[in-house]
Amino acid sequence: MNSIETDDASESSCASLEEPHTEVTYIYDVPSPCSEDFDTDLEDSDQLASERQELRSRENVDIGHITYIDVCQELDTVPIRLVIEQLKGTEVCLQHIGLNTRDVIAIMYALLHNSRVESLDLTDNGMSEEAQLHVIEVLRHNNAISSLNMAENKITPICAASIGSVIEDTTWLTHLNLSGMGLGNEEAKHIATGMRGNVSIVWLNLSNNEIEESGAIHIGKALTINDTLHVLDLSWNHIRMIGAVTLCKGLQENTSITNLNVSWNGFGYEGSIALEDVLKDNTSLKVLDLTNNRITWEGVKHVIRGLKANRTLQILKIGTNPITMDGCRKILEVVDKDNSSVIHVNLEGIPINTKIEKLAESIAKKRSFTFAHGRITDSQFMMGIKREKREDPFSLLIRYISMMGIRIMDLFRMFDTENGASVSKANFIRGLKKIGAPISEHDMKIVAQRLERKGQGTISYSILANGVRNHLRAERKEDKRNELIEKQKREKRKSILMEGTQRMVPAELQELRLLSSLGNKTLSQVFSCTSSMSSRHGSIAERESIILPSLQESTSTDTGNIHSARTFSLPVTSGVSGGKNLGAKPRQKTGGSLSL
Repeated sequence: MNSIETDDASESSCASLEEPHTEVTYIYDVPSPCSEDFDTDLEDSDQLASERQELRSRENVDIGHITYIDVCQELDTVPIRLVIEQLKGTEVCLQHIGLNTRDVIAIMYALLHNSRVESLDLTDNGMSEEAQLHVIEVLRHNNAISSLNMAENKITPICAASIGSVIEDTTWLTHLNLSGMGLGNEEAKHIATGMRGNVSIVWLNLSNNEIEESGAIHIGKALTINDTLHVLDLSWNHIRMIGAVTLCKGLQENTSITNLNVSWNGFGYEGSIALEDVLKDNTSLKVLDLTNNRITWEGVKHVIRGLKANRTLQILKIGTNPITMDGCRKILEVVDKDNSSVIHVNLEGIPINTKIEKLAESIAKKRSFTFAHGRITDSQFMMGIKREKREDPFSLLIRYISMMGIRIMDLFRMFDTENGASVSKANFIRGLKKIGAPISEHDMKIVAQRLERKGQGTISYSILANGVRNHLRAERKEDKRNELIEKQKREKRKSILMEGTQRMVPAELQELRLLSSLGNKTLSQVFSCTSSMSSRHGSIAERESIILPSLQESTSTDTGNIHSARTFSLPVTSGVSGGKNLGAKPRQKTGGSLSL
């Protein structure tokens, strides 16, 4: 019993030793609100937002896709996925998608940040004047874009003046497509003025427009000065007469164009004469397209003369012109010469015969040569056969009598075997055969019927003599009329050619007489003072200009190479002031970061 109590006491004593009744107080060191080490969830969120903004700025540099999305939100327009994807490449191609003004403004904002895109294609988008002016303004500040395609967008004189100014000022734009924009004479004048001072564009497309004589004159003047353009497309316009002559005079002095397309205009005979001088004097032209220019057999003679002296032309397209088979043959005969460099002749729409085909085959055996034509035919009733005009049989008879020295009286005595005052139609025809008249029996019957007495079937001496006399008088009168018409044509053509030559000298050179003091400088260098001042390096330094003020700026001091990212505001333009100021005062959006 005592042992049991002893064990209970020992256990209780052990329990008392293991579980002492001690109170523990926990003290928390709470920093004061002004401590520097104060950290909350708010600080984490600010740091995360800063890092996110820094990442956005880094991604946006050289691409501009984030700027594009932000501007689309401000303008309340839906971002286009295709734009976002293409901003990361070297080409933005947005053809036939119907961009409105807000869409274009957003894209232009993005391109102000972008340094990757080199080609911008906005073909057939129905762009408004305001949208086009935004596109043109971006070209002044983005020196990465070297190719611009605005084809099939209706242009206004204000936009044309702006494009002309950009062409004159920029030195990085090399390819420009203004096809199908409705360019008239006034718009062509602005483009030509810009080309006179441009030193960078090598490819220019002005096809499918409404350029007439006046516009062609300005383009011709520009070609005498510009020495950088290589390819020029003026097809499907209305260039003819003095416009064609002046344009050719400009080409005659130009030293840079290698590919010229003037198809589907109206050069005609006057233009053909001017083309002769172009082919003789120009040593740079390699491709010439004269398709459907109203060049006739008379006009193609001058083209052939120019080809005889030319040593550089390689491709000639002159199809769909009424030059006849003889013209085709003459062209190939010139090409067959050893001094010719032509490797392709295009005569589409003009039928040829087997002789011309064999001539082309013989040229192909000597050197590399290709030949296109309408089709092969030997029929004399097909178009393309040069047919001589059928002469009046009575005129042939009178000419033959004069050549043989036969008097009318003696001739009538040969017909009149009965020494009467008249002869029958049968005796008259028999007498013509006897003297060997160079006309057919059918023509003899026509002559006899013309001289026959009405209803009597006979021919009298008086009728024959009067008929010969009246015919000679009528021929002389017709010859004088034709001679007068030809003289008037020659004088008109001469005046056109002379006027085209006089218009080629620029007014600046006529007034200042600078031709003798140019030295080794080219005309483009003389007339491009503005362009030379705005070089590529200069444009980079002036990229952030007053015209496009900054709207927000975020600076990153990270280890990367990115120091700043900016967005710009494009001016909402509605007109041209002073030829240079393209922008009106921008609208301000209160409470936001974007000024639109």
